[in-house]
Amino acid sequence: MQLFFGRQSLISGILFLTITIVAAQESPAVKRWPTIYKPKTKAKIVTLQRGDETRPYIYHTRHFELRSPIALSRRHLEKFATVAESVPEVISRIPLPLLGMPPGGRAKVLIFPDEDSFIKAGGVQGAAGYYSGKKAAIMLRADTFLHPPTAGSRLPPKADYDLLVHEFVHLCMHRHLGYLPIWFSEGVAEYFAAAHTDFGVYRFDHILQSIRNRVKQALAHENNLLTLPGVVETMALTPKTWQNRIVNGKAVDSYRMYGSSLLIVHALFHGGTKRRDATRTFLQNINARKPAANQVELLITTKERNQLQKRITTYWRPRGLRLEFNTASD
Repeated sequence: MQLFFGRQSLISGILFLTITIVAAQESPAVKRWPTIYKPKTKAKIVTLQRGDETRPYIYHTRHFELRSPIALSRRHLEKFATVAESVPEVISRIPLPLLGMPPGGRAKVLIFPDEDSFIKAGGVQGAAGYYSGKKAAIMLRADTFLHPPTAGSRLPPKADYDLLVHEFVHLCMHRHLGYLPIWFSEGVAEYFAAAHTDFGVYRFDHILQSIRNRVKQALAHENNLLTLPGVVETMALTPKTWQNRIVNGKAVDSYRMYGSSLLIVHALFHGGTKRRDATRTFLQNINARKPAANQVELLITTKERNQLQKRITTYWRPRGLRLEFNTASD
């Protein structure tokens, strides 16, 4: 009898071990959040086609195709391409299903020599770059990123590569953007732009300092107390409302929406295991094309949004951001 019991225990033990191994193989451990990302090498650039009056110059990198009516400076193009190529690589290292490159090979980057040609093609006046979901492409001004500004130009003397990261994040999430709420898409793009330091390097171990500096720099005129739209208001914004506020409002006021979205996304990414797991489930459901409105409610319930706003205010106060949300959440 004792021998029979021993054999049964042995068989049970083997079955348990087998099931455990299979389960471990089918459910791999979630990756850790990165602390730093740095490109191993500079991006490789291939000139696929030399342009003339009838056709554009075409340049290829690993993930992108750049089209330009003018030849691009090799020196500026190298940094541009290295920063661009860093974006899909760093997104893939985040333990959330964010990456969704456009289908059909290399993602398109359309280069325009100046503001006039940029606006004529559908770009926003005063902007240096613009992600077009309809074209599944980024539209950029060469006079901002790929040629140094001329004397007397209204453009800043140094290209804003954090802005470049922001737009490339949109392009690298293209397949999912039509299903994600606008505040989440913009908040994620701002998160990576804040983490970016220079030349494709990202410091997530300094993310609090980077977010604080980015928000304060954008709202520098406000001294100590920064006013942002409330969490409920931000989460209720539609793409159309967002765009209208950008087109019809002042640039500094437009950033308030980005700032609020950034702080909400930071709370989701770094507000503890429960929030991060909920964000992962939210993205998995969105990627499976489940109804977006229901998923947002599961991510942050309507009742919870007012409390989240208070937590964000309390959390950032000792970390260098004094916040005032200008709408009451109800």
